Amino acid sequence: MAWTIQAFERYVAARTREQDAALAAGLPPTVPVPLDWTLRTALREHPDDRGARQYEHKTWGRQYASADGTVRDLWIPSFGRAKTDRPAAEKAAIAHVVALGQPARRRARLAHPPETSLVNPTPPERVRVFDFGCADGSVTPLLDWGPDTVRDLFRRDAAPAFIAAATGTGVRPGAGCVGCKVIGHCAHLPRTPELWGPPRAPVPPRAARRSISAWDLRLHGECPAQYHLARQLRLNDLTPENSGARRGRAVDAVLNARHAQSPPRSCRVLPPACESTLSPAHPLEEPLARSALRMLDEHRALCPLDGLAPGEKVLTQHRVTAYIPELDVVVLAVPDLLHTRRGRWIWRETKTSASPLWEGRPLLRSFPQLALAVLLFDKGALGDGARRGRVELEHLREGAGESGLEAIDPGHRATVAEAREVIADLAEPLLRDTSYEARPGRHCLGCQVRTWCEPGIAYTAEPRPGAAVCDVVPRPEEAT
Repeated sequence: MAWTIQAFERYVAARTREQDAALAAGLPPTVPVPLDWTLRTALREHPDDRGARQYEHKTWGRQYASADGTVRDLWIPSFGRAKTDRPAAEKAAIAHVVALGQPARRRARLAHPPETSLVNPTPPERVRVFDFGCADGSVTPLLDWGPDTVRDLFRRDAAPAFIAAATGTGVRPGAGCVGCKVIGHCAHLPRTPELWGPPRAPVPPRAARRSISAWDLRLHGECPAQYHLARQLRLNDLTPENSGARRGRAVDAVLNARHAQSPPRSCRVLPPACESTLSPAHPLEEPLARSALRMLDEHRALCPLDGLAPGEKVLTQHRVTAYIPELDVVVLAVPDLLHTRRGRWIWRETKTSASPLWEGRPLLRSFPQLALAVLLFDKGALGDGARRGRVELEHLREGAGESGLEAIDPGHRATVAEAREVIADLAEPLLRDTSYEARPGRHCLGCQVRTWCEPGIAYTAEPRPGAAVCDVVPRPEEAT
């Protein structure tokens, strides 16, 4: 509720500023359109290959139109900052619906013929689309087009995308499986019943299917409220990440770009990293940039593509998806690198850190993504079974010779048993949770949703004996 109040106040302020500017520029004021803009195709005499006789194109967001029908606006809310741009096909498709769509009730709520008299149905002379950032009140004008531009860009950019979507028959398991209505009949989604063994206690049924990932498990294990707000509601107060996380993302971006090259090349044969190696999308200040470059040079000796034969598969940031039917749960995992070597799959996770691995805690418990990888191998989610695979952890540090590689055999039964225990300890409390109570602790200091969490605010306000004024706890590093 606190987030909603803040977002509402920011939206009203941003919308007021934009309307004042539009009025000063000589544009007519726009008012809300209560019904959805919908663009329907003509009825078909014969259904297409999908059995459809009619297609409906819709938009999502806040709709406005001037009383004389000359201007139509669409405001699209984003959870964080306003998006600075969107794909060309998406913008052309949005503008097409805004320009030619007619206000109509959703079919599920249709009690009488669609109402089109609430706003002037005349096609507008000007279509404007804005992106609004709910977290900071930022606004980005995405487009301001006339009817000729809308028509031309729709034909060039959006129409091919619609044709591909309407005629495509490929299957790509992933996050979309969560809302899929035919998941029970999909032969391409690996089934992994009892992924971590029989449930220790009954899991309450849910009306909607859910997904879990290693990151979900880590966040919920740390604080259920943080998991609920950040992962389920996707809130974020835009607090800057700590230096270690930013450095890790920069290293990760370089390695992804290198490993995605075709044909694959080992990083060992590439020249040493320099400042121009780092991506502008992940800027780092000195000395953090030098630290990242040293880690990239450390990686050269550990690159998984070294000595890889031609024809081997190399998948960068490839999503591995599985389905637990008895729990109606989709499992999502994204290894940093997945590749084959002499017919066996190798799962590589890369971790950047300023400190060595803590030997006082088992590796699988320190990094649940490794335990999840072991179980997915064990259940055959990668297709080749556990005995033909390997899970690796590449631990990069900036000191010469301080980095290392840990290998885990997913075919070893004791390792599988340990992985089941680790994941069960994290997954079962998450699946049974219905209240997502806050669990205050040191992680509150770096929490991205503490702004809307009263227990977290209270915890950070309490004086802690021996705590330094600049005491900051790094956030978990999802990408690294």
